[in-house]
Amino acid sequence: MNSENPKITPLLRTFTLIETLVLIGAGFGLFFFPNIVRPLWPWQIAPFNTLFLGAIYLGAMVSVGYMFLSGRWSPTRPVLRAIFTFTFIVLIVSLFTSSQFDFTYWPVWGWFVIYISLPLSAGYHLWLYRSMPASHLNPVPAKWGAILRIAGILIGLYGLGLLVLPNIFGDTFPWTLDVFHSQLYSAMFFTGSVMMFSIAKSATPAEFVATGLTVATFSIFSILGLFIVDAQVQLTDWDAPNTLAWLGSLAVLGVLGISMIVAGSRQIPHEMGNR
Repeated sequence: MNSENPKITPLLRTFTLIETLVLIGAGFGLFFFPNIVRPLWPWQIAPFNTLFLGAIYLGAMVSVGYMFLSGRWSPTRPVLRAIFTFTFIVLIVSLFTSSQFDFTYWPVWGWFVIYISLPLSAGYHLWLYRSMPASHLNPVPAKWGAILRIAGILIGLYGLGLLVLPNIFGDTFPWTLDVFHSQLYSAMFFTGSVMMFSIAKSATPAEFVATGLTVATFSIFSILGLFIVDAQVQLTDWDAPNTLAWLGSLAVLGVLGISMIVAGSRQIPHEMGNR
């Protein structure tokens, strides 16, 4: 099994460690200590956006951390694609909206260093592993494959809407989004779509768990963040169709993510025992 599922390169492991530490700081900081982290962020962010960004980074943290701890191609396979997708889109959005940033402020330079180096590393390693054997992957049951493809299409289309029609799709959020944040958030939904399609046909249990961790963590903390911030500012219209649809969609994603974790976890001990 180890020859079919080799260790990732030391360079990638190093980048993954750095990224995990950055995600821990950003995720926990934005979500649990927003008053401390918000002044240090590369741009000014309002309370709702602060906790939503925290939820995004917490969702990324769990799968990237899992990838680092494993240190093998599986579960790295879908996570590496997710890293490239997320960081590349964030970089492109940041470059096209550079007026959003004050380049005399040092965190801005840190932002661009991170979001230039990470897609370069992920892209290089995706190319390096382009011919990796797939014999260690298991066929995904037809029902799961259909669910993952449908979910991947829907959230991918939503990400596309946030990116190309930010004024329209941004209005689906329970709080007001500007163009910059709408396009920035598209990266998370594109990333979720890429991860789901990566495991829709064949995957290992560990890849199911990694994807489920990202989806469940992001969804649960996004919902919690809305309630936490609104308890302070009381600006959410809880009866509005967009609020109900947003909450319902994330609840469904959360259930899907938890189901994926359970499905993968049931098979991981057996898989590891056969190594």
